[in-house]
Amino acid sequence: MGSREASPSRPGTSGGKVLRGRSDALVSVANRLRSPMYVSDRALPPEDVTVNTIEGLLRIPSLASGRTEEQLVASFCGEEGLAIDPDFPPGVSSLYPDVNQPPASAPSNVTWRRVSGTLYFPTGKTPRLLQGILDSGAFLGALAAVAASRSGELLLDLIVSDDASPHGAYTFQFFKHGCWQAVVVDNYLPCVSGEERLAFACSAVVGELWPSLLEKAYAKVHGSYYALSGGCVHEALVDLTGGVGFKVKTDSLAGAAAIREGSLWSDLQTWLSAKSIIACVARRRGPARNRFRPDAPPSPTSDGDGNGAHLQAEDPEGGPYGLQYNQVYSVLEVRAVGDAIQLVRLHCPWPRGMWNGPWALGSPQWDIPAVAPHLEYFRATWDDEATFWMPFADFAALFNRIHVCRMFPPTWHQLTLHCGWQGPSAGGPYYLQPHDPAFPATGAAPAADRSPSPSFPTGSADVSISGAGDRPPGPGGGGNGGAPVAPAVSSTWCCNPQFRMTVRKACEVVVCLGQQDPTVSYRSHVPKRHRKRAIGLQVLRVPLESLGRRWEIRSGEAVASLPLSTGREVVASFKASPDYAYVVVPHAGRAGEEGAFILRTLSASPLEVEQLPAPLCLVVGGQWTAFLTGGNRSCPSWGSNPQYMVSCSQRAQVVASLTRLDLKYALIKAPRDPARDLDLVLALPEQGPDGPGRRTAVRDADVVAAASQQQLAGSNEEVVMSVVLEPETPYILVPSISTPGVEAPYELRLMSGVPLELVPLPEMQSVQLPGEWTAETAGGCNVNPLWRRNPKYHIVLTSFGRVRITLSRVPNRKPRHPVDDMLGLYILRAGGPDGEVKGDPRRAVVAESTFVPQPDTTAEYELNGGCHYVIMPCTYGPGRLGRFTLSVSSATSFQFKAL
Repeated sequence: MGSREASPSRPGTSGGKVLRGRSDALVSVANRLRSPMYVSDRALPPEDVTVNTIEGLLRIPSLASGRTEEQLVASFCGEEGLAIDPDFPPGVSSLYPDVNQPPASAPSNVTWRRVSGTLYFPTGKTPRLLQGILDSGAFLGALAAVAASRSGELLLDLIVSDDASPHGAYTFQFFKHGCWQAVVVDNYLPCVSGEERLAFACSAVVGELWPSLLEKAYAKVHGSYYALSGGCVHEALVDLTGGVGFKVKTDSLAGAAAIREGSLWSDLQTWLSAKSIIACVARRRGPARNRFRPDAPPSPTSDGDGNGAHLQAEDPEGGPYGLQYNQVYSVLEVRAVGDAIQLVRLHCPWPRGMWNGPWALGSPQWDIPAVAPHLEYFRATWDDEATFWMPFADFAALFNRIHVCRMFPPTWHQLTLHCGWQGPSAGGPYYLQPHDPAFPATGAAPAADRSPSPSFPTGSADVSISGAGDRPPGPGGGGNGGAPVAPAVSSTWCCNPQFRMTVRKACEVVVCLGQQDPTVSYRSHVPKRHRKRAIGLQVLRVPLESLGRRWEIRSGEAVASLPLSTGREVVASFKASPDYAYVVVPHAGRAGEEGAFILRTLSASPLEVEQLPAPLCLVVGGQWTAFLTGGNRSCPSWGSNPQYMVSCSQRAQVVASLTRLDLKYALIKAPRDPARDLDLVLALPEQGPDGPGRRTAVRDADVVAAASQQQLAGSNEEVVMSVVLEPETPYILVPSISTPGVEAPYELRLMSGVPLELVPLPEMQSVQLPGEWTAETAGGCNVNPLWRRNPKYHIVLTSFGRVRITLSRVPNRKPRHPVDDMLGLYILRAGGPDGEVKGDPRRAVVAESTFVPQPDTTAEYELNGGCHYVIMPCTYGPGRLGRFTLSVSSATSFQFKAL
């Protein structure tokens, strides 16, 4: 599920287990420096704890007893032999989410009565329902759509048993949290006081009980009747069928284009031919007080996109030609007559709302000669008084929400996994939303384009009709007020649970990611805009031989990438090939956001899904302070930054992140300052007499990877770097801030699939200054009369300490003289900060190095604190021109400058 930071272990004290397979260079460095060695660890919570936590989050409280129909009858029957359900008793607690605060629309008095009748009358016609005093139109509309589909076959699947109906007990089932949940209820139903009618849903057929009892069972799942108020139609369709649902918005610009180009008509044909269930709603424009709200729904009859201009003006209570706004209709079939006539047949389960416009029953359009050859077919549908035909143009103009529930044949293979984001495995999205000081960030942008399928839009639960995904904000636009803003890659995305999937033959694969139903948790309907958790999903195509997790999204890997959605489910569909493996990465809207999720995979071919091991993680903290604030690579003091030696025993891809903690947890986010951008550099270590160690400076040839080179834009808060480490090779990892002198705390995180070893190197101040021997300053060693003209550098230590000085010659094409080009240096005592040496300089020499014929030389000296010294780099012979660098390092703070 995730990982947590590793604890330090000292080399040589943990036995052969800890040190086995570790780089000898790294072990020797840790031993020599007496420094703790940090080893990455998976450090997961116990598996049984993780499983119990996830199952606890997905458990439905009202069904926790697991009481069966037989147990209910045996233990809770009264004197009359009729059962009373103790988990959903006939009282106020079953009506309202909060018994102390009933809704304003609640009736003043409700009585509970036993009802009798037949559960279901198979009439062969589409059902008619009465809604009652509760606005549960989303559920009842979905229930009517299911009942009208396949001659009631799907409705009968919801009825598990009515064997105990003489005792007033029934068993139904709903598809919740990825599996079918059995629900046992009694036949006590709420009724309006003083009236002989049910308070909530009932069938228009007298004595038929299935709408009322199914509504009660569904209310029990969600905790109360009034929890069903509101809701989303396609989510209710999924609960009733176990299919995969999504919603299409046709009043967007993309929807208008799809209607105009004919793709919506084609999609309806495709969905119905696949036996999908389609429901539609005409959302009415909100009242005047809501018209300036960002979430106010647009008018379905507005002429902004050219739709609905020919519809009749609406009356105050309903829509055009008798239709009702905000009521659920279901689409039964579509049929074209010739090339010019496109008709849609709809089912209206309500007492009002039948279409009386063009192509309604008895309208003159049926007398068109082109329809005469098909009239017999249409006449057979007129016997059902709950259905009607209407032109597709009016349908597309009026119904701006189309809810589709895709059904799959029994031959399809389905796997369901219950998992969760817990602790370090709550990695969040791949891209972080660029910060805009004017508006707080609300989530992350999607990672890549989606690949739409003509029969199943690849997108979130709410998709545009075109199925095209949003792009992450990039250099081309998006972000702060329209200014180009580059997306920031998350350092924790790779910690999300990952699943490797393979198929045996080429086929379509549908991946459905669901989260906990908030209605079950809160006992009341939670609008999507108020839901706290958003979810998203990536599907990556990888080589078949690739067995490990993915640490980044490479170009061309993403076959489906869904933007964040607060809906209950997001769905991706793609064509899978047996020549590749596919890695599914579900994520929440923010890093650290924990919760359970359900992952469903469906395919026409057998498929295998396995969860990949969690990454190994290593976290260390530190602080830039005093002389450790060395600045970026262009600063002479870069080598003063904190440095770490890292190694691994196997070749590994590593994701390293550097986070500035004071900015990450700041309540008020400041705009980015390029002068304070973070950088993380991985370089080869310097080889000293005691082996590999700190770097005083770095050249481009020594840099293995740098976060500033991999990210499109800098960041003050966090930078991420991805790199492949070779086995048994030590590297130096250096975190830095662009400007020297900026003090701040930081966190360094390393994630990989194999163990990593990290040794913090001792804190040292390092400064590197350039220099040059010119015709005037190339004085040679102290045996030459021009010796005192050599370049001079002033150094003073705050206290007694040891100083390491390195003199390096910049490579030159000219041939070197074996003696005159030897390098060395002198340390002289100076009289003050100006570096003046009084008298004969030779008498002021306190230390000198041996001249060596190498391109660099290093020596260490002990110097007194507060004393002024001059360092003089030299060649052995005079007149040897060229450039050089002089590096000074010490654990004691010092000042160093060129004179």
